[in-house]
Amino acid sequence: MEFHSDTYNSDSEYIINSALEKREILFKDENNNCFRIFNSSGDGFEGLIIDFYAGYILIQYFNKSAESVVNRISQLLIKVLPVPIKGILSKNRMINSTRSVDQWKSRIIEGVYDPDDVVVIQNGIKAKADLLNGQNTGIFLDMRDVRDKISSFYKSESIKKILNLFSYTAIFSIHALKNGVDNAVNIDLSKSVLNRAKINYRLNDLKVDERDFIYGDAVDWIKRLCKKKETFDFIVFDPPTFARNKKGNFSVKKNYLDSLKSIESLAKDRFILTSVNSYSVTEEEYRSFHPAQWKLLMLRNESSDFVYKDNPYLKVGLWKIAV
Repeated sequence: MEFHSDTYNSDSEYIINSALEKREILFKDENNNCFRIFNSSGDGFEGLIIDFYAGYILIQYFNKSAESVVNRISQLLIKVLPVPIKGILSKNRMINSTRSVDQWKSRIIEGVYDPDDVVVIQNGIKAKADLLNGQNTGIFLDMRDVRDKISSFYKSESIKKILNLFSYTAIFSIHALKNGVDNAVNIDLSKSVLNRAKINYRLNDLKVDERDFIYGDAVDWIKRLCKKKETFDFIVFDPPTFARNKKGNFSVKKNYLDSLKSIESLAKDRFILTSVNSYSVTEEEYRSFHPAQWKLLMLRNESSDFVYKDNPYLKVGLWKIAV
C-alpha cells in the first residue's frame, strides 16, 4: 500500500503500524536504541524518513508531500509508538543548492530537546547524537548490521591495529576497540567531527590520545603513511561519494580504485573494509573498484530496518588483501 497525503486518515495508521511491526525486535534490543522506524518508499511513503534515537524522534522530509504530513505523523507516533517519547524533531532535506549550514537545522515540534541527553547505544557502544544541527546526526544507522557481523572477526583474526580513513565520529574505531583491538588511528578532514569522536571515546571509557586523531585529507595521509612504511591489520575505507577540498575533488567512480591500490602496502596480507553509499553505483561496479587479486570475504548492504523498495544503496565489503 502506498501512503499519499490526500488519503492520510485511511492509510497512515496502517503503514506506520506496519513499519513498527517490522522493527518490533529493535525496541527490545539492549545493545541498540537508535534505528530507522520508517524508510521512505520502502515503507510506503516516498520522501518520508523517521529515525528513533533513545526516546527522541527525527522526522526528515525530502519532498512537499512528505512535508505536508509531518505534524500529523508526529501526533500519530505519540499514539502508537511502543515506548515513551521525549521529543520529536523534523528536518527539511529538500534539495536547495543555496542552503547554508544553518538552514539544515531541525525544528522541535513536540516535547523538549536536550542536546546533552541524546547519547545513544549502537552495537553496544555509546555515541553522542546531534539531531538539531547539520545534515547528519553523527551516527550512521545503516551500518549497524555490518558492525554486528564483524564483532567476532576482530578477535578471530587477531586484529590489533586499525586505520579508520574518513573516520567521521569514529564509531567504527570505538566498536573495534571495545571488541579486542588495541589501537585505532582516525583520519578526517573536519576538526569538529574529530572533536566529536573524542567525546565518543570518553563516553566509552577509552583513552583519548591526540596522536590517534589526525586532521587532514585521507588520500594525502595514505601517501604519508606509505612513505613511513606503516602497516595495519584492518583498514576502514568509507569515503563520501563525492568530496571537494582545496587540493581537488574525490569521486567514487573516478578515484576509488586508484585510492585502494595506494592502500595495499598499508594492509599487506591483512584486511580492508570498503564501502560505497550510492544508488548510482551497482554491486557489479562496486566489485570492479577493487584490485582483481583481492578476495571478498563478506558483502553486506544497509541494516535490516532500512527497508528498500527496489535496490539497496549501501555496498560494504570485507576484503582479504593479496599483493
